[in-house]
Amino acid sequence: MHKHNLKTFSEKIIPMQSEWENYNRERFLRALKRKGISVHIITHPLILEELTRLRDKRTKRFEFRQALRRMGELLTYELLRGAKVAKQKVQTPLGKAYGFKLKDDFIVVPVLRAGLPIAEGFNAMIKSVEIAFVSCWREKDLSVVVEYAKVPQIDGKHVIIIDPMLATGHSLYAVYEALRPYGKAKSWKVLAVIASPVGLKEISKVFPKGTEVFICALDDEVTKKGFIGPGLNSHGYIVPGLGDAGDRAYGEPVKSRP
Repeated sequence: MHKHNLKTFSEKIIPMQSEWENYNRERFLRALKRKGISVHIITHPLILEELTRLRDKRTKRFEFRQALRRMGELLTYELLRGAKVAKQKVQTPLGKAYGFKLKDDFIVVPVLRAGLPIAEGFNAMIKSVEIAFVSCWREKDLSVVVEYAKVPQIDGKHVIIIDPMLATGHSLYAVYEALRPYGKAKSWKVLAVIASPVGLKEISKVFPKGTEVFICALDDEVTKKGFIGPGLNSHGYIVPGLGDAGDRAYGEPVKSRP
């Protein structure tokens, strides 16, 4: 397969910029809301249990993937809580009844590799969903390269981008830019397990008003010297986070290409 560099995104991030010195979660989330970015932190007991399993370094690879898939199923309920439905008539064994089906169309975009298990969980709940594939990776300088994209037409559809860790926000920024040529979406939603304030702020620069972000935890309590911002170290990893989700789900790749 020939690979093409579709998009490279890079922005210099100065560790612990002054804007983060007096960080306050509630004030920060209100500021995002004013920009049109709504952040939903889901704290259902079943989701919190899966989150704990994902954070635990003792969780084996198979169990880690299953926890991500289960998380996708559970988060689907929250994400579609306000979805529109169309009324339809059905024949039961004893008579006629009225039922409902989802009215709108959805496209799920798992960011490869780590977004795949969550997308599988989502797809198990909505069998008519379309799936777009976007592959990207992050370099040591935190720049992001998108090298592969297979995307259906997104006009008039709800687009849901899935990435377990919303860390620097560069990956989602680049993926959004890669998707835009495929049409005008009805809405944009982001589905992640854990986010950092730095990542949320970054995507607010490019995602349109009305974008909804669904996460299970906002890691913003650990700040140390050299950190990029609350909960985000100089290597672009969320602390405490859960480590590298792709490596934990599928294995650590070789450092250099054959």
